[in-house]
Amino acid sequence: MYLESPAVVEVRVRRARRTEAATTAFLLRVAFAEVAGLYTPEALAATLPDVETLRRRMDEGVVWLAFVGATPVGTLSAYPRPEGLHLRSMAVHPGARGLGVGRALLEEAERFGRARGHGRVFLRTTPFLNHAIALYSRAGFSLHQGSERDFHGVPLFELEKSL
Repeated sequence: MYLESPAVVEVRVRRARRTEAATTAFLLRVAFAEVAGLYTPEALAATLPDVETLRRRMDEGVVWLAFVGATPVGTLSAYPRPEGLHLRSMAVHPGARGLGVGRALLEEAERFGRARGHGRVFLRTTPFLNHAIALYSRAGFSLHQGSERDFHGVPLFELEKSL
């Protein structure tokens, strides 16, 4: 994948179409390939949903795709919950990292959450996703105390942000 220098890149985010579920699944697999060995097989399977699962997610919530030009480079899903808007399955293609793709996806999710009256967005992540955690921190997310749990043998904790 080749992309322009960050100074000239425009990231566009829009809702994914059901016909783009395979693209979304591909982005997740490519983005998580470098850390796949840190997950248990069960946690990795839950982290990398198949096309049919992604289509169901599109029916239950919203899935976005981020583009640089015509190239899909990132994805994020969101689901309304009583405790706030739950963000999950965020991925940025390794060739597009550092271009503002993750930030653009988070900003879109926050706009969506505010427009629907959510006072909070939250997500769960693993402690070894250092770059993602740094992005979430820069975007204003903080650790939700007491949220630690086991995710199929992998530590998981929750980050949150008030809207």
